Amino acid sequence: MRAFLDISLLFLKLYFYYSSAVSSSLYSSSCQLKGQFHVNGMHKTGDVILGGLFAVNTISTDPDLSFTSEPQTSDCYGFDIVGFRLAQSMAFAIDEINRNSNLLPNVTLGYSLYDNCDQLGIGFRAALTLVSGQEEQVTLEENCVGTPPVLGIVGGASSRLSIAISTVLGLYSMPLVSYYATCSCLSDRQKFPSFFRTIPSDAFQVKMYLQKEKSVSPVMLYVSLTELCGVRYTTLKDSD
Repeated sequence: MRAFLDISLLFLKLYFYYSSAVSSSLYSSSCQLKGQFHVNGMHKTGDVILGGLFAVNTISTDPDLSFTSEPQTSDCYGFDIVGFRLAQSMAFAIDEINRNSNLLPNVTLGYSLYDNCDQLGIGFRAALTLVSGQEEQVTLEENCVGTPPVLGIVGGASSRLSIAISTVLGLYSMPLVSYYATCSCLSDRQKFPSFFRTIPSDAFQVKMYLQKEKSVSPVMLYVSLTELCGVRYTTLKDSD
């Protein structure tokens, strides 16, 4: 009986010793990035940072997937003037807000805008860079909370990108506001709790196009609403 008590006391001492050592090492240590993604972007410092994903380029090179080394970063080319204008519009809007002291007094907005090259892989890298930041070392607090690098992200330019990226960002409750993703599936709050958009979904656009088709004769109406959801409506009326 005495031997059992001695062993129990020994285990208790070891437990408290190692638990205190582990907790002190966790809270005194820092969180380090395992790696950094190299994505083209432009930045502006501020008290509150907003992120953005835009397709400034639309073509990327295929990386060498030899599975013997880390894949190299894809090079983007094929300049897209529309994506460039959208990125500049967001930067201009933030600058205008900062110039007006009545809108956000004592608060300066900043931005981190990345070129996703209209590719899913590059878009993932850019989104995770916005969520995790670029600092190589971040001190942890005891409750593991802190201010995220960005308050929210504007993008992406398609339902395909928005569905994939929002699935990951939803795990961190990071808002993703799209200006061009129309798939009605993105309205599912169970799957995409942090996704928002400034454009009507396909559910509303379908009703509008069908009403237009009834009012115009003769007409051939072919609507391809999303590249991913595959909602297609074709109506052909007699042109006699």
